[in-house]
Formats: sequence, structure tokens, C-alpha cells
Amino acid sequence: MRKAGGYMTLEAALVVPMALCSIVLLIYFAFFLYGRCLLTQDAYILAFRSTRQNNTGWEDNPVGFVADSASDVLGKKYFGNSKPAVSAASSGKTVTVTGRASANHSAMGRYFLKPISGWEYMVYMKATKRETAKHIRTFKRLKDIGKEFSDGL
Repeated sequence: MRKAGGYMTLEAALVVPMALCSIVLLIYFAFFLYGRCLLTQDAYILAFRSTRQNNTGWEDNPVGFVADSASDVLGKKYFGNSKPAVSAASSGKTVTVTGRASANHSAMGRYFLKPISGWEYMVYMKATKRETAKHIRTFKRLKDIGKEFSDGL
């Protein structure tokens, strides 16, 4: 009695494309996550550096500093993602940097879970201008007062 062949061919015809699409989708998710992490890091770097500008001409204009230095910080490291658009706003001592970008890949066309327009992501980071030396002196003084008070008891 002879066994019927062809079952392996049929199974492979169904399983291999599904496995291939799953691998491509994982790579696509990795590009998305990579771009999102980079943009979060770069937005905070821009916000933090804009609050640390002393005696450079930008101390009164943190929004101008962000606009001027954004291309240097963002660079060309957004592989697989669009170049981010960065904007900044300042309110008192707080600087807010907002970045937007998208991950657009045409590797899978419109199959499965891939949206037609890709995925867009946005980050919102803020930093507050602080006078670190003044805070350290204040903390040390409070510590000394507490020590004198506890030694007196």
C-alpha cells in the first residue's frame, strides 16, 4: 500500500508564508520601538540642555536653542523611521519639547496587521531650569541645622 504524498507540501505552503510574515512584522515592530526610544531620548536631551544654557546667549530663549540645535542632536540615526519634527515651548522655568515621527515600511504591503499609513508616534518631554549649586547649599545648610538641633537634645 502506497501512502499519499502532498500533505507536507500543503502544510509548508500554509506555514512558511505565515512564519515569514510574522518575522517581518517583528522586525517592523523593532524599527518602531527603536525610533520611539531614540526620539524620547533626544527630546529629553534637547529639553535638558536648553535649561542648562548659561552665558551662551540662549539663557533667555530656550525655544530658540532647541530649534537651533535639534538637527545636531537628532542626527541621522533614525534608521527605518522618518526624520522627527521637533517643537518646543517655554513656560516660566519649564521647557517642553514635543517630537513627532513615523515608521513607514512597505515590506508587507497591506497584509495582516500593518496599517496603510504606518505608525506615528509622539513624545512629550519637559525639563525644569534649576540652580543646582543653590539647591545643594540649601540642602547642606538644612542638614547642618538639623545636626545642631539633634546634638542639642
